Amino acid sequence: MSIASILLPLLLAGASLAYLSYQRNHVSITALDAATRKPLQHAELIFADGTVRSFSGSVRLSIRRPTIVHLHCADCIPQTITLEPGRQYVLQLVHAVLRGTVVDRSTQKPIPGVHVVALVGGQEVAGTTTAADGTYILQPVPANATIVFQHGDYAQVEVRRAVQPVIDVALRPDSVRGQIQDSSGKPVAGALVAASGGVTTITAHDGSFVLKGVPETGLLLVKAPGFQVKTLTLPLASPLELKLAPLSVRAIYLNADVLSHPEALQERLAWLPGSLVNAVVLDLKDSTGHVFYDSHVALARQIGAVDPRYDPKQLVAQLKHQGIYTIGRIVVFEDPVLAAAHPEWAVRNRKTGGVWQTWTDVAWMNANQPEVWDYNIALAVEAAGFGFDEIQFDYVRFPSDGPLNDADFGMPSTMESRVAAIRSFLHRAHLALAPTPTVLAADVFGLTVWAEDDSGIGQQLEALLPEVDYLCPMIYPSHFAAGSMGFAIPNDHPYEVILWSLQRGAKRAETAAAKLRPWLQDFSYGPGIDYGPNEVKAQIQAVQDAGGTSWLLWNADSVYHQEALQNGGAGVH
Repeated sequence: MSIASILLPLLLAGASLAYLSYQRNHVSITALDAATRKPLQHAELIFADGTVRSFSGSVRLSIRRPTIVHLHCADCIPQTITLEPGRQYVLQLVHAVLRGTVVDRSTQKPIPGVHVVALVGGQEVAGTTTAADGTYILQPVPANATIVFQHGDYAQVEVRRAVQPVIDVALRPDSVRGQIQDSSGKPVAGALVAASGGVTTITAHDGSFVLKGVPETGLLLVKAPGFQVKTLTLPLASPLELKLAPLSVRAIYLNADVLSHPEALQERLAWLPGSLVNAVVLDLKDSTGHVFYDSHVALARQIGAVDPRYDPKQLVAQLKHQGIYTIGRIVVFEDPVLAAAHPEWAVRNRKTGGVWQTWTDVAWMNANQPEVWDYNIALAVEAAGFGFDEIQFDYVRFPSDGPLNDADFGMPSTMESRVAAIRSFLHRAHLALAPTPTVLAADVFGLTVWAEDDSGIGQQLEALLPEVDYLCPMIYPSHFAAGSMGFAIPNDHPYEVILWSLQRGAKRAETAAAKLRPWLQDFSYGPGIDYGPNEVKAQIQAVQDAGGTSWLLWNADSVYHQEALQNGGAGVH
């Protein structure tokens, strides 16, 4: 065996070991643009001692131990890595600078003034505002940031950033601007403008409004006392100029017994065409606590309150076809059915510990109980779904007769507490009905327009007017005490009682003239004259002379002096 044959394998083995050692002490680094996956140009490796190694695309390094380096490139988010000898690294760098353009989705025009922020963990890490041409530059922006685009006239957009250096956004307008006018072009102040989803606003003194947070689809509604509800379909282009048609409501009350007998109902409806009457008040729930239709409100069914007598949805559709304005009546706090099922929500008797009752043994619900509010509001919202133009709450008060000294309301019964309870209930109900085309009314004692206090029942004129579309005082001349307004028997003076009451109410609040819609009587009660056509006409004349055009006529049996109402055309106007 020659020396060469012995040495050659040894030399080759040594070279192989040297090559392996070389491989073990080197690393390969490739830097890519995360967005394009192409090699980065002009990348830099910065070592702990400050040494900088520039490269394009990839680089090979010789190291003997784990080494910490920082990888940089222009406009990129730097990365810190620990290099291990003998390994290969393919690294993707994300641009730290984010650019883009924000436009209006409808017009494709650029939107200046959009606030663009980068959030990480809910904290803002960068922010800017779009320029006049809708462009923005945001930096530095981490790869895991959420980019939020905000503008007062547009729906907010959030984009989860990945690796893209450009994010263009089209924002959806979610604000509607406009002005509300009456039919003559006069601004309508204080009108409620509402959209599906529950966003609302009120028109200013010049009738202008800005409604923000408007959904992409649904309805836009405008409601103002004395005017027909305006309903528009979203989306809408701004600005809007809307004119409202006047509303005059002249109604009779139809009780549940009439509604449950088709012949009796048709007998009442047959004479409405050609009469003054253009509206009806229909019982949905009366003072017995029974709900007179097949309600799907869970609590109504659970307590056995449902007593179907008629189909309100079908009847409302029929009446609307005939041009009749529909009002659904819901008795609120006198409710013996609810009291029996939930005595803990009722007025309690502080002597017996049981449920308090009136002199006629009727239980009342505690007007301080939010659960009672929610039950009646649920019925109101359900009825709005049937197409009612208006929901009217009756018995919206604390009890007025019975052993009141024994009544326990769970808190001190003061004027402030009583008024606050009734006002809060109506406020919550008004908000619930705001996104629907249905308006809200509340019945109050006729004395409410005269008394400065709450008459012990929580009804105080100035406090309740802002919470409803219409307030309906029951100005029955027969119910005023002897000597009222200087009359020994007020019942003998139907014209004067109605006129003076409405005039007094109008003086007490700016909105009273538009919101007060009185209940008039077509029945005989107490001392004095019997009521017939002349007394009904006198009351209607008093409403007109007080500057009003709307009224409601009450007869518990729904029997009316038709000859007093046969004067003029039909239709809501």
